Amino acid sequence: MKRKLNDQVFARKFITWGVMISGIMVAVSLFVTIYYNPEVIVKRKFNELARTYYESYYYDKLVETIDEDKFQERMESYSQSGLQPVLLRQLLLYQNGKYSDYKEYFEQEDYVCDKNKTSATFFPVAPYGVRDYKVEFKFECGKK
Repeated sequence: MKRKLNDQVFARKFITWGVMISGIMVAVSLFVTIYYNPEVIVKRKFNELARTYYESYYYDKLVETIDEDKFQERMESYSQSGLQPVLLRQLLLYQNGKYSDYKEYFEQEDYVCDKNKTSATFFPVAPYGVRDYKVEFKFECGKK
């Protein structure tokens, strides 16, 4: 039996559309897996919360406690050792619980963080401005 030209064109179009739809489905599934992964959400929200805390509260309180003539020296020592770690519990409660709605990200149905062990440690870097710092996170999170 001879193949017709229309059969070959139809087969190519069918295969092309099948590959395109499969590729789109794989891309969407990867996006959902990465973006809605509880661990990724926790890390993203904790990073956001910690940076807001340092830039809008912690840095100002730190600067108030250091004499101007010793500022550079103290900040250099903090850049090596880091500031006192800030617990997740503290981040959720500061400014009269303004950020307590973030709690839902750390107490999910199937993924939970220990609020007394999950922490952020800030390391100021020169020239020691409000946005001049590095931060290290310690996560104590896991599935229920």
